[in-house]
Amino acid sequence: LIGLAGGCCFDFNRQSEHLFVVGTEEGHIHKCSKAYNSQYLETYDSHHMAVYTVRWNHFHPDVFISCSADWTVKVWDHKAKLPRMSYDLNNQVGDVAWAPWSSTTFAACTADGKVHVFDLNENKNEAMCEQKVVRKAKLTKLAFNVNPMSPCLLVGDDHGAVCSLKLSPNLRWTAVTKAEAERRAKLAEEAASGGGRPSHRAQPKKAADDGAPKRTPEEQEVEKLDKILEVAAKTGEFNYSGDATATKAED
Repeated sequence: LIGLAGGCCFDFNRQSEHLFVVGTEEGHIHKCSKAYNSQYLETYDSHHMAVYTVRWNHFHPDVFISCSADWTVKVWDHKAKLPRMSYDLNNQVGDVAWAPWSSTTFAACTADGKVHVFDLNENKNEAMCEQKVVRKAKLTKLAFNVNPMSPCLLVGDDHGAVCSLKLSPNLRWTAVTKAEAERRAKLAEEAASGGGRPSHRAQPKKAADDGAPKRTPEEQEVEKLDKILEVAAKTGEFNYSGDATATKAED
């Protein structure tokens, strides 16, 4: 890899441990395997400048996201040569990250000091939130809190400062957070009825109304993103320009 291209970032697939993607200074993204050290499995050429970040989706094994100095964020299905969705944020994009509790939510930070938060399940064409975080610095990195019950976003800049942003309630409620809330409510109910101690007795299983097995929150998240990608594949990639008006996040 070093001899063929200047690498800027990489990320391993969470379900296929041999598979990883590499972003390069030339704007290419290479799909690679640990089983092959002298060739790429695929090369994606949609970016025109250095690729700063590539990240696989936390839930969907086929989907990854990338951001670049060419002002764009792109959502990919690794089985297709072209991106499914493309978002122009009108400035150099320093980092992008998927929310760990939602398959369709991601955030990106730009060199003009802004954070953009998208939820593809709610709006495929516009950012749900846009927040000016700093005025005289470039945002370079961001990270979500992994706890779905207290979601926040940490953002770092090139002056060494880190800001914490609290996400709006409409970005927090997903199949994963709903399942966690129901689990906590059940434990609290058992503790209240058992004199402060949760009951460990087996509860009778409830039969499904239609006889079908109940889907896990993770499976629901994969299905949600699958539907969005299916529409994108049929109609062509969604393109977003950062000039669109968006609501602000809470500080």
